[in-house]
Amino acid sequence: MTFGHWHREAYEALSAATLAMGQLAANTAADINTAVTARCAIFAQLARATELLVGGRPTPETPDRARASAILARRGQALTKFYVGLRAAAIVDRQFPSTAGIVRTEPARSLRRAADAIGVIGDILASHVPPGRGPRTPEGLAIRAGGGVQSGLADLARLTARTVMVDIALPRWLEHAPGSLAEIYRPVAVTAKWTAGSRLSTVARDLIAAGRGQSPLSDLNVARSPLNPAPGVSTVDDAIAALAAARTWMWHNPAQLTGEHLQFGTQVGLAVHMLTSGGDPMMVGGWRQAAIAAAELRATPPVGPARDAAAELAEALRWLRSRPAVRRGGRGELRHQQISRLDAELPFMAATLHKGLTAALQRRELFVRAESSLRRQAGSLVFRTTERWRPAAKDDDVVQDLTQALLQQHEVDRDGSQPVAAAQAFPHPPRPTSSMHRVSSSPTPEMTPRPERPRSR
Repeated sequence: MTFGHWHREAYEALSAATLAMGQLAANTAADINTAVTARCAIFAQLARATELLVGGRPTPETPDRARASAILARRGQALTKFYVGLRAAAIVDRQFPSTAGIVRTEPARSLRRAADAIGVIGDILASHVPPGRGPRTPEGLAIRAGGGVQSGLADLARLTARTVMVDIALPRWLEHAPGSLAEIYRPVAVTAKWTAGSRLSTVARDLIAAGRGQSPLSDLNVARSPLNPAPGVSTVDDAIAALAAARTWMWHNPAQLTGEHLQFGTQVGLAVHMLTSGGDPMMVGGWRQAAIAAAELRATPPVGPARDAAAELAEALRWLRSRPAVRRGGRGELRHQQISRLDAELPFMAATLHKGLTAALQRRELFVRAESSLRRQAGSLVFRTTERWRPAAKDDDVVQDLTQALLQQHEVDRDGSQPVAAAQAFPHPPRPTSSMHRVSSSPTPEMTPRPERPRSR
């Protein structure tokens, strides 16, 4: 399940909770306790997801509600105000113990469901950008480069605005609690009234507006490991899952990449571009060059998990090759949008293959054709050409062609050892605007394409 799936799950649950609070009364202490603890957990999980997206706390302090109100009244600094508002909304002046019993009311069930869904969103982000550590995946590198950050914050802001609607309805819902429960949970009602009357919803709307038109995080997921045998691919979702599984494994195990991974990976890129370009061969130059170059390399066959990763790529490639080219307009528009989702995987794939190519060259496990020799068997008048292979070197034409093709969209270090902004998630990721407080990162210029070299054979 993806970031987008759990976002929809949380949004629908919050909408159901808001509606139910106006229709159903709180019946038991278990119902009320579950609802109020889930409500606090939602704001805490939204703050956690914000930290993961931007690479740390936008502000080190966790102010009380009075101080938070002053910060929310400032001009600019939308991210700081958003984070402070979330943290303040999660603070309740009394701790409530967990209560045994079955939760019967719909508001409590829906709020618990929303808290769990937002927690999963945070877990997905943490698998790519763990707190206090560097990015673990190409997607993580892309997020730290700014890719998808604004749209991700906009998604969190939408959930925040919906949770504020819950807080608007919550005090009245608690007033109808039986016995002394309304008095017991009065601190929650006080916090909810503060949140409803604060400028948090206004800040959320500003972030939603800033995220419109930006590259989304909806397909972000924790990729599974390659399976044996490789599952069949019959839909776009299956293809994305197969590519993500193979690519994530290859990213973590570049020393085990072989020629098969390079060949299947580049052919997948070529197949996706052929589909999305309507079959026009003039639109697929980079991936075509990479596929041609990779086909000229040889290596020992993969074994174990490396073989499973290659099989996942091969199955995705088989399905892609069975698809007709997508034409825009009419009934083909929806299918074009579906196939185009695979484009988001290609920058990651290019960076992963480049990382594996570099490791394979260092291990001298890739081979290129050497000069052939003519041999004649004794007693024969026929000469035979003997094919010879030698370890590939980084200055070989075929290796340079493959490297240049894989790095067309990425920047590289001076020594060419590894991508700097490897796999920027959405091929040109947006940067947070100046109105948002963000973690500083040194900008990197676009790579200047190298001129064509004469090929010597």
